[in-house]
Amino acid sequence: MTKSRIQKDPKPAGDVIFGILKQKKTALGSQFIRWRLWNQWSDVVGSEIAAHTVPVQYFRGELYVWVKSAARMQDLIFLAKPLKEKINRFAGQNWVKMIRFTLDRKAVPSPEEIASDLKEFLAKIAPNEDGEPPRDP
Repeated sequence: MTKSRIQKDPKPAGDVIFGILKQKKTALGSQFIRWRLWNQWSDVVGSEIAAHTVPVQYFRGELYVWVKSAARMQDLIFLAKPLKEKINRFAGQNWVKMIRFTLDRKAVPSPEEIASDLKEFLAKIAPNEDGEPPRDP
């Protein structure tokens, strides 16, 4: 009996997961795009705009972007269409339908807070001097 499928070498788990995350039509794929955009914000929108903004939320085609000041927000309103085009080019699809700018900072962690939280997390999971996993106090 012949096999209709050709046996291939197994793929690494990371490649399989990345393939799933790159599926653009799924909720997981959409959040992966959001995460990549957040991490590469400066490269996507440029360092000048990134210095005054942070993408904070994405929901059903609307990207919410925190802006440092009302004056900067006014400037960005005129740049919304080119920014949307850059973001969609980065995403490889028509991912953002509308950009909404906000001055509400409460949902945006500062880079210092992120670094501090990461250091705290890594300190909790790092092995001790004997190579043993950390113990809860």
